[in-house]
Amino acid sequence: MASATKNKWLKYLYLKSYPPLTRYVPKTKLMSRHAFWKLLKKYRHVIVKPVWGSRGRGVIQVSYLGGGKYAVHYEKEIMIINGKSDTYRYIRRKIGSASYMVQRRINRPTIDSRPFDMRVIIQRKRHSPKWVVTGKVIKVAGEGYIVSNNTRSKGSLYEFGTGIRHSTLNHLSVKKLESRIDRISIRSAKRLRAFFPGHRMYGLDIATDQKGRIAIIEANLYPARSHFRKLSNKSMYRRITRYKLG
Repeated sequence: MASATKNKWLKYLYLKSYPPLTRYVPKTKLMSRHAFWKLLKKYRHVIVKPVWGSRGRGVIQVSYLGGGKYAVHYEKEIMIINGKSDTYRYIRRKIGSASYMVQRRINRPTIDSRPFDMRVIIQRKRHSPKWVVTGKVIKVAGEGYIVSNNTRSKGSLYEFGTGIRHSTLNHLSVKKLESRIDRISIRSAKRLRAFFPGHRMYGLDIATDQKGRIAIIEANLYPARSHFRKLSNKSMYRRITRYKLG
């Protein structure tokens, strides 16, 4: 099971196959020519990402622009490519022989015209079965990037309430949205515990669309605490550390 802890595809299958979570997990397939074109035709925007990747490395966004043209967004570079075969060839050159998956892109809301998602930490203490959301931080993509990883894109970090109020989701109730995210996050931790029984800490990357509908982008079994350490208010960082030690 050790290798499974970092395998995004397996964790996707664990979450997607659990009925209470199915609707929150975006459609994803292992990368192949057929799977890529099928999802792109259906959704017009997809994310191509490594099965074993971390910290936003190697993530590519592909959008169909119409008229046989495709936009391929990698790091800060956007290439407009004509035709299916040249587009697929370009993506294949980028990913090489690594295992990849293709996922429906969530049309994320924005802060200052830059997309954001969030990292949610769920933990339990050593001798307790009770899961608790101990931290939640909004990660805004850096200028020109699609990935929100703070180190990779030099983006911004916000506490949850502040971020939502500054975003295009500011018409929603912060309290209701937070409550829904917490509920889905705890449900996810309980599901993952069935496959990783010794684990006491999970990090979920969660996005919403413009209407506040929640999507679980991926689950991490070894989430970094660095996002929380960078916030001026260190209370979440201290709480996460307390749970990690306890």
